[in-house]
Amino acid sequence: MHPRSLSWLFTLLSIVLLVLLGGMLVYSFFNLEYDWDFRFLTDYIWEPETNRPGLILQGLWGTFYISVLSIIFGTALGLAVGLLMIGPEPVARNAATLFVDIFRNTPVLVQLYVMYFIVGTAFNLSPEVAGISTLSLFCSAYVADIFRANVVEFERGQLDAAKAMGLNRWQIASSIMAPQILRRMLPPLVGQFVSLVKDSSLVSVVSVNDLTKSAMNVVSVSFRSFETWFLVAVIYCVLNYSLSSYGRYLEKRLRVGSR
Repeated sequence: MHPRSLSWLFTLLSIVLLVLLGGMLVYSFFNLEYDWDFRFLTDYIWEPETNRPGLILQGLWGTFYISVLSIIFGTALGLAVGLLMIGPEPVARNAATLFVDIFRNTPVLVQLYVMYFIVGTAFNLSPEVAGISTLSLFCSAYVADIFRANVVEFERGQLDAAKAMGLNRWQIASSIMAPQILRRMLPPLVGQFVSLVKDSSLVSVVSVNDLTKSAMNVVSVSFRSFETWFLVAVIYCVLNYSLSSYGRYLEKRLRVGSR
């Protein structure tokens, strides 16, 4: 089949899929036999009496705060663990590999329970610290494996050519390896960060005041769960879409800069 025909076919299938999904959503709205009313949420977004952010905005700030710190700490720790995984010392390498295997192959919720109820009790950790620590460790395991895979798969020919040109290890790492590895790591890293933002909702089970916890409080007072959770879903979608879009922008900039 001609490539242009395939292009039109994919476009048509995409339109059909979007129409079907939109139709299902509209049908669900109007056939639920539920009196939708989103106006009550305005008081939970901004409190008119005190002129302060409401529960929803307070929870949104909590989600943003927890996610950003977890991404920063998780990335830094993941790069350090990744370096140990490709290092020459066997004990450190095996320990780093075991660390990655444990945090990649256990549910985040179980890790959070262990961190808060066991480690947190022993070291008197607050729910916020336990939540950020759990998400950081979970994120670092994936960052470490992404980093390890990209370093191991780096072309040996480029390294040999750089050594033949007289470049030292620092010059090779900073000028040749780092730009290419960063460009390859960016898409999976952004995907992991998006997943982390969604997983941050789990910290609500240990009473951390994030967006999900705030939504639960709103539902318990207003008894309007459909509108509340629909708004929360839209907020998470906007957050993750913004993060994904910025990741694509950085990817495009790095691609253009490498030419």
